[in-house]
Amino acid sequence: MTLGVLELLRQAGALRQGHTVLQGGAHADGWIDKGPVMRDPGTLDEVALLQAGQLRGAWPDATLLVGVPECGAVLAAFVARHLRLPVAFVRVGEAPAWHRMHVPVAPQRVVIVEDLIGTGRGVRTAAAFLEGEGHTVLGVSAWINRADLSPLASQTLAATPYPGVPENRCLHCAQGAQVAFRGVRE
Repeated sequence: MTLGVLELLRQAGALRQGHTVLQGGAHADGWIDKGPVMRDPGTLDEVALLQAGQLRGAWPDATLLVGVPECGAVLAAFVARHLRLPVAFVRVGEAPAWHRMHVPVAPQRVVIVEDLIGTGRGVRTAAAFLEGEGHTVLGVSAWINRADLSPLASQTLAATPYPGVPENRCLHCAQGAQVAFRGVRE
């Protein structure tokens, strides 16, 4: 039996419940701690296999997977192994650049592989860099995405179990509940 990504995250202990303020300011009933998954190669490989299947169906003509260091790079390598595709890494700091391990020759048909997308800033920066380098970005594959990535195509393995709301619509705040987790970056 194949488990879904949310069940794998639950089994790994990655679902953290409690009044949460995300890095972007939204409030939620909890957050996803990807650390337990990223530290366990067996669980990470199960999630990567799910993501590889989804990616193969959505973008069968992809020729390159790209991950954004840190966790996105590790995940992209696991997913690429299942698809037998090359992988490259883009650093998205002040001056986006390729990681020196693999600078692919353009043009490639690229899918950006991510785990959890919060604001989407890193993904949009990576996509702009890739297009500027002469590659075609087919889309973004992620476990869960909280951001509007338009006009980028995106596929997710699941909807977030903890939707974000503005502070003025937060039931926890309305009830005077203390924040359990503050400034969380999923």
